[in-house]
Amino acid sequence: MTTGVLHARQPQSLYEFSWICAQDCNLVVNASTGIVLDANPAAEALTGYARKELLGRSFIELTPAAEREQLTAAFQTGQPPAMPCINHHIQRKDGVCVPVAIWSSKQLQLADQTVLIYEFRDITDQQRKEHQLSVKNWALSAFSSAALALGRAQSTEGLLQSICEAVTKDSIYTLAWIGIAEDDAEKTVRVAAAAGGSADYINGLRVRWSEDDPSGRGPTGACIRSGKVEIMNDSEASESFSPWRELARQAGIRSTASIPLFLEQGRRGALMVYSAHPNAFETEAIEVFEHLVQELVHGIHALEQKKLLQAEHLRLTKTQVQLSNTLSAMITPIITAMEMRDPYTTGHQSRVAEIAYAIGKKMGWPEERLQGLRMAALVHDIGKIAIPAEILTKPGKLNAAEWGMIKEHSETGYTILKDIPFVWPIAEIVRQHHEKLDGSGYPQGLKADQILPEAKVLAVADMVEAMASYRPYRPGIQLDIVLREIEKEAGKLLDPEVVRICVDLFRNEHFVIPAWINVDPAPTA
Repeated sequence: MTTGVLHARQPQSLYEFSWICAQDCNLVVNASTGIVLDANPAAEALTGYARKELLGRSFIELTPAAEREQLTAAFQTGQPPAMPCINHHIQRKDGVCVPVAIWSSKQLQLADQTVLIYEFRDITDQQRKEHQLSVKNWALSAFSSAALALGRAQSTEGLLQSICEAVTKDSIYTLAWIGIAEDDAEKTVRVAAAAGGSADYINGLRVRWSEDDPSGRGPTGACIRSGKVEIMNDSEASESFSPWRELARQAGIRSTASIPLFLEQGRRGALMVYSAHPNAFETEAIEVFEHLVQELVHGIHALEQKKLLQAEHLRLTKTQVQLSNTLSAMITPIITAMEMRDPYTTGHQSRVAEIAYAIGKKMGWPEERLQGLRMAALVHDIGKIAIPAEILTKPGKLNAAEWGMIKEHSETGYTILKDIPFVWPIAEIVRQHHEKLDGSGYPQGLKADQILPEAKVLAVADMVEAMASYRPYRPGIQLDIVLREIEKEAGKLLDPEVVRICVDLFRNEHFVIPAWINVDPAPTA
């Protein structure tokens, strides 16, 4: 209401009131010459000049020398820009450049002069907020990239490179590199990884971390020695940066931040980040770099531990192979002696081993487990060494006493093998290979899940080989009949999945044991 009264009664006073109280810098300039004809108090505050100092001065002179040519060309068109110009600065009387957005009115006629009104708005706070938002967005992106790098890295070198790429990807930073302090006579800083548009800067770069060497007195060397963050705000003004100033100019580098890196066993290094602008490193960005370095150290430690574990696993694997080979060499003569006592079962254990191994492989078992299964199959009848040869080779039906002795071979085999330091439960597999799902097996009468999976496989392989092979008391049975027999027992005496895989191997994949004698392995219709 008050404004309306002023507008109605005192329009000139209202104009003056608006001019004086305007928050933005307003300059009235001659449309032909650019000479300032009037300036409001906000113009004095922004430029640092008094009104009388502004009058008679070309408004172009209030901008930095590097921007004057572009602004002059825009002014000479005589057409105000459709949108505000934001890539300009006002150079204050004290030399400080303030980022501004510029608007211009259309040409106005004032008395006998054609004028333009230019409005300059200080966008320092806006740019600061935009920069902070940019830093936060970049930080999220950098942490995301770093997290992926930590998960995927296969080597320390790859991890270091990924962190440098995370810092410089889609960011305001033109270069990131990681230096490792070498404990040599020259105190060299080795470039371990680098990324960014100014990466050529490090080609031939000489950096030391000794304070006695001029090349060690820069931000990198100081950071490594002190273990503290070092910020170089302006390469043009930093005396300690003078050895690298010309290289920095060529690479478009103006400021740097160095973040210490503490590794195991007293090793040290630093993450160096570079910007094309002076005073580019604010607290928020430094905090991001420090968190990234912490993650990097954890990642390096994890990779080193992984390498140690892999080396230990390799050592254990070699030891297991050597032990397995030694045990195999010990067992081979025993198997030979058994076969000499019972020539009709020559090759039985090796054939059972081949069948069992093939079944286990189809079940997706790893090679280490398959080797244990093979070893158990090779010695599954070792307990028969305690049975008289005349019983093993008897052509007729066994009586109850003789059959009782035969059934003891599983427990005897367990007794023989239980103290040998196998890496697999060989003795227990041998003990259980005649157990049945329904508990009718021997020697312990185990049921279902009480039986080891390897023993279930061995039971099927042993039954198939024994039925299909020639014995003194009967001829070998045709393979297709054998397969139908074990299918009848699937789920009752034998594991149904093991039976299914075994049958599929012979019927559909035409699995053949070359040493199998007295058997026609081809399935019948």
